[in-house]
Amino acid sequence: MDPTSVRFRLRSIVIGSWLTIGTVAVFVAYFAATWDRPHRPLLLVIALAASAFSVVMRWVPLERVVRSRIREPFFLSWSALMIGLIALGASLDGGVLSPLTAGLFLPLAFGSLSYPLKSMIVIGAMVEAGFFVIVAAEGGVDGPYVLFYAGCLAMATWMCAWQSLSHDRQHQELERVSRADPLTGCLNRRGFEERLNADLARAARTGRPLGLILLDLDGFKQINDTRGHGAGDALLRWTVAAIDRTVRPMDAVGRIGGDEFAVVLPDAGRPEAEEVAERLRETLAEAAPASIGAAAFPADGTGAEELHQHADAELYAAKRGREEPEPASPGPRQELSWAAAMARAVDLRLAARHDHSRAVAEYAVLIGQRLGWDDEALGRLRLAGILHDVGKSALPDAILRKPGPLDEEEWTVVRSLPVVGADMVARIEGLESVAAWIRAGHEHVDGSGYPDGLRGEEIPLPARVLLVADAYDAMTSERVYRPAIGHAEAVAELRAHAGTQFDAECVEHLAAALSCKNVRAVR
Repeated sequence: MDPTSVRFRLRSIVIGSWLTIGTVAVFVAYFAATWDRPHRPLLLVIALAASAFSVVMRWVPLERVVRSRIREPFFLSWSALMIGLIALGASLDGGVLSPLTAGLFLPLAFGSLSYPLKSMIVIGAMVEAGFFVIVAAEGGVDGPYVLFYAGCLAMATWMCAWQSLSHDRQHQELERVSRADPLTGCLNRRGFEERLNADLARAARTGRPLGLILLDLDGFKQINDTRGHGAGDALLRWTVAAIDRTVRPMDAVGRIGGDEFAVVLPDAGRPEAEEVAERLRETLAEAAPASIGAAAFPADGTGAEELHQHADAELYAAKRGREEPEPASPGPRQELSWAAAMARAVDLRLAARHDHSRAVAEYAVLIGQRLGWDDEALGRLRLAGILHDVGKSALPDAILRKPGPLDEEEWTVVRSLPVVGADMVARIEGLESVAAWIRAGHEHVDGSGYPDGLRGEEIPLPARVLLVADAYDAMTSERVYRPAIGHAEAVAELRAHAGTQFDAECVEHLAAALSCKNVRAVR
């Protein structure tokens, strides 16, 4: 939910709590005035329990609930409890003729203030069910009376549902207006930045590329000065229409300045972004020549600001008539930033209590240092350790978090992950060797590993290092299918399988490194 929706929902919850307390006060006054009738002590307890629940609701971390997936089930449960208490109270007070039955209209009124349409319909169904519970508890109720009351509740539900739908539409329209440029109809700066950040987050999770194009119309001020602002506005509208015709429906166009535009291209790398930029240059040349710059995730940056800076540099180089700069190769900082985002996404899906990917990278470096590798080689090994599990981003949660053993079909999927991860990493120029290490990261020295069944020296040494580092951290950290074991047990397990599953030299290097550093776990 956007911040405005969250604030509105939180305010409606506060109102709902006061509504419940006010209703209870009315009910208590009624009980006091009719204390000589049956079940008054029990009804008073029920009313006070409802009031206490509303007070307790104020201590619940409501903002976290509103932003979570359990939002609607939580509030539907709240409404169901209130409806149930009203139905119980009316049943104890004499049935459908009890004035408490009128309380069933209150959840409908509250639902229309803040619930979406589907939830509002559910509330209406629960209210009708509550009424018929009262009817069944009393028995022998006049049929026309039941039909009339149930019809009134149904009409109230219909009106409240219409009001809820109207609120939803108004909110959607306000959202659209707040994110759209009123002149051209494309996204405004706020809307475009939100879309770019959302697409960047998706690209980081999936390992897919992303393109960004910036455009600046040449000579636009002169058109405004010589032909008037009306002509300038018409040219801006034509520009957006021309861009829309050139890009794909899935791409997003935004006006981020007076005569500045931007396009985000999901699943497009640098070659695709440059191709689209060239098509735009040719299309706009007809009436609105523009200087254009392009950037791509992750080659030119891993954040919106980095991509904007790179595309801006190309745009202004083109505007000033200079040769556009060569695409920047991803430096270590950019690589590690992208890697950390991808690895963190996988670790979160694993519900890990520590950064597994970072820990594997650290253990791998400890082994590499004892192998005598230089800083550049250790840097690439660290990167491989961070990225070793990126293929798991394609793994369904049902397999990734399964508490029991995997069946053969699930193992077939798991054995394909090193190939998936290697393919994702290979998309970054210059990381071909790292991709090869990730592909071989589950090969065993006796040939029993996957995906290619490599054995011994056929397996790249960095891949053998990664396997030992990954196994050690997996054993010493808690998983959904088993508890963690201690350092000594983990080393013993590695040594027991040295020469078959693991490279014996790598096992001993890790054991020695941990012993020398007095390290038991990287957390």
